[in-house]
Amino acid sequence: MTTKSNSPRRTIKRTRAHWPQGSDEKAMRDELARELLGVCMTALQAYGLDRSKLIDLAGQAVTLKGSTPTMTRVLQDMYWMGELISDWAENPAYLDSEGRPQVIQINGSGISLKSLVQKFFAHRSVQKILELGCQTQVMERVGDKKVALLNACVMFTGNPLLMLAHSIRSVRRFLSSANYNAWAPTDQANIWPERTAFSAVPEPEFPEFIKVMRPQIASLLEMGNRWLASRAAIKQSTRSQRKVTMGIQAFVFRE
Repeated sequence: MTTKSNSPRRTIKRTRAHWPQGSDEKAMRDELARELLGVCMTALQAYGLDRSKLIDLAGQAVTLKGSTPTMTRVLQDMYWMGELISDWAENPAYLDSEGRPQVIQINGSGISLKSLVQKFFAHRSVQKILELGCQTQVMERVGDKKVALLNACVMFTGNPLLMLAHSIRSVRRFLSSANYNAWAPTDQANIWPERTAFSAVPEPEFPEFIKVMRPQIASLLEMGNRWLASRAAIKQSTRSQRKVTMGIQAFVFRE
C-alpha cells in the first residue's frame, strides 16, 4: 500500500557547478558517457563504418565547429522536395482532368519540373533535383523529356543516407530534451514530458503491436501538428519574438 502526503512536493534543482559530487559519481558519469558513445558507435557500424574509421571520425567530431551540418543540408533538401511534390499533387495547374498529377515536361517555362525547381530550389540544377527525386522514389522519368510523380510524400525508409541524417536529428532532439530535464527543477510544470512503455513479449507479437500503435501515433502527431500550425499562423506583435523549433516525436522500438 502507498500513502500520499498533502504537503507540497519539494522542488529540487541540481546545477552543473556542483556536479558530479565526489569521485564515485564522477566515475559513474564517465562509465555512462562511455556506454553512450559505444551505443552510437555500434549503431554506425550498420552503415559500413569500421572501428578505425569511427575512431577517426570521433576525433574530427570533437573539433568540428562553425560549418552548416551535413545533416541540415540533407534534410533541408528533403523538406523542399516535400514542398515541391505537394505543389505538384495539389496545384490545379499540374493536375489532369480527373484531378491526378500530370506527367510533365522536365524542361520548359510552363508546367514543368524546371518551373517547380525554380520555385522551391532557387538556382539548383534541374538535373540534380530530378536525380534526387528518383533516388527518393517520389518521381520517375518517362522517356527522355518527361517525368511522373510517384508519391506525394518523401519516404526516408529504404534510403540509408536519409535514415542516417534523420537519426542524427532525432538523437540531437532527444538529447536536448534529456539534457534539459537533467538540470530542470523536479516540479511537474518544468519537466518536458517524456514517457516510455515497454515489456518483454513473444517476438511474433511485434507486428500486431505495430498495427495497434500506428494509428495512435499518427493521431498524436496530427494533434501536435495542428496546434503548432495554428500558433505559427498567428501574426506576431510589433515587438519581435525569437522563434524556436518545437515539436513531438514518437516511434516504436524493439531490442
